[in-house]
Amino acid sequence: MKYLFIFPSIGFYLSRYIRGASAFLPPLGVLYLARMVELHGHSAEIIDYNAEKFEDNAFERAVKSADVVGLTIYSDQKEFENSITLTKKIKQISPDMPIIIGGPHCTLFPEQTLISHNADICVKGEGELIIGPITDALEGKRELSSIPGLTYLQNGKIHTTKPNEQIENLDVIPFPARHLVEKYEYGHMLGMKTMKGKATSLISSRGCPNRCTFCQLTCFSEYRRRSVTNTTQEIDELVNAGYNSIAFADDNFLADKKRVEQIMDHILKQRYDLSFWIIDARVDSADRKLYQKLRDAGVELISFGIESGNQEILDYYNKKITLQQVRNAIKLSKEMGFMIDANFILGAPNETKKQINNTIKFAKSLDIDHAVFNHFEYTAGSSIWKQAVSEGKLSPEETSVKSCKKRDLALYTSEEIDKLCNKANFSFYTNPMYWIRQFNFALRNNNPTIIRLALRKIKNII
Repeated sequence: MKYLFIFPSIGFYLSRYIRGASAFLPPLGVLYLARMVELHGHSAEIIDYNAEKFEDNAFERAVKSADVVGLTIYSDQKEFENSITLTKKIKQISPDMPIIIGGPHCTLFPEQTLISHNADICVKGEGELIIGPITDALEGKRELSSIPGLTYLQNGKIHTTKPNEQIENLDVIPFPARHLVEKYEYGHMLGMKTMKGKATSLISSRGCPNRCTFCQLTCFSEYRRRSVTNTTQEIDELVNAGYNSIAFADDNFLADKKRVEQIMDHILKQRYDLSFWIIDARVDSADRKLYQKLRDAGVELISFGIESGNQEILDYYNKKITLQQVRNAIKLSKEMGFMIDANFILGAPNETKKQINNTIKFAKSLDIDHAVFNHFEYTAGSSIWKQAVSEGKLSPEETSVKSCKKRDLALYTSEEIDKLCNKANFSFYTNPMYWIRQFNFALRNNNPTIIRLALRKIKNII
């Protein structure tokens, strides 16, 4: 049996920045599933629409060559719509093609997502240990009703099986089938190559021990970690496969400092010449001994979720960090020579324009290299989303809604908040002090990447 796994594009890289086959990071979720399929004696193909443009003829050929199609579904509105478009096309090409869907949105709304995507099987929760049994069921070797974590359509009726238990020991999951995406070149941001050489990503843990009120992760699985040995074995495998850059794509890679130190110790002991990026980190991870090991092992960039320049808003988000911790983490990161990516959110339900301007001012005062100012969204499953649903401000079917005064979801209209986000981006990247810091950093570290990224960013803003 041949599987075709599809990762739908969010539309961002696809429509604006992509040049040929290039994207930031590979879709590890489907790579894990593909590995399990291969270990069960079947074949798999992967299409990453963040890394290639959609072409009808190529898509039709891929669908016709498969026996079953799997898609990852996210709550992001654009990506959600794109995935619906793809499943419609699949059924037009091959009406009897079994479609399996999974991912965060399926875990939250299995029945609704099954219907909206005209799918046959919806997986709720982690799929690595049940994709094999699903395959057996498709081949007539067992019943779907015997497999946990499924919502499926059979004889025109929707059925739901018992809950799927989370995988407690992550070490039992084989490493991703990265050979299936070697046709793509990863490590791009804003249409330019930013990670050195052959790039990929790695997840050493799942979930996050923190409970920020705006985050969808709070309703998913508990925080679990792979062992240090299992993680370093994957790093060894990546080195042997010729990879030069690795992004740690954990939801909170630095949550367990002792464990991260042990991983870095292995890298240093092996004397690997690797470049590492840390995609999600909290500022309360700042520790000189740890950061020195990160630097010595080859870490080049850390991305922090800062969110706001107001302590009261951070407290509302339950971030459990302080503005001084933000300053300390940025200062220490720059001492180590790290590039710094920072995320901010504007337009929280109770946020005033004064507080929004405080965040913009605060961001400009920090020595960070790349900032993103996002419009606050009520994301399905988050604490704030649940509260809005309970108050009747949102319906349970609305899974990704921007804050807006017209719906009593913010103090300002969606249009006003969008303008403030644009103002923030423009103000940040046209700040003279920003460019002085960028050029000084580039000269000290002989690293022009941040200058090229900044120029690309300001070009798209203007």
